[in-house]
Amino acid sequence: MTPIAPLGKKTAVQFMIASLLFFLLGTLEGLMHPTKFIFKDFYAMLLGIEPEHIKPFFGYFVSKIHAHVALVGWVSTALMGLFYYAAEEIKGGNRYRSALCSINLVLQVAGLITLAIGFHLVGIRAIPSGHAPGSPEFRAVAQGAKNIIAGGGLALLSSCLLFVYNQAGTLLCLQNKLTQRIR
Repeated sequence: MTPIAPLGKKTAVQFMIASLLFFLLGTLEGLMHPTKFIFKDFYAMLLGIEPEHIKPFFGYFVSKIHAHVALVGWVSTALMGLFYYAAEEIKGGNRYRSALCSINLVLQVAGLITLAIGFHLVGIRAIPSGHAPGSPEFRAVAQGAKNIIAGGGLALLSSCLLFVYNQAGTLLCLQNKLTQRIR
């Protein structure tokens, strides 16, 4: 019979797998920048915009998406996984429930994907409008997609709060292994 892995290890693996997928996506998104002119027609077809809008789309939105996927997706998700593993190892147990860890992961992944989709939609809708980025007209055209970005941001905030709750419960409530051995 195979022993059941502690919850922190199982959760760490799930977060790390998700972070690897975000690393791959961030790398692919990053490769789009230097190839935007080489594959201009392909990207225009893929994104559903005219080729002349590729440069401003990449300048305003792909860079934002790349940064979020790389930092929030890859780095933050990997660090969450490492924290779930390390906190349990350091403290000799955990104070979180499996369901809360799963919800944390779902909110993290769904929030980031929603945010990236929202940024894409803002660019696809607003850049072809011809309005200057940041102008009231530009913002009006992008409003529906900005609501999607806000939804993704709220999911990421919820993930962050749940992660802090889970980690604080473990790190602040359990005695560490060394203290238990001394007694």
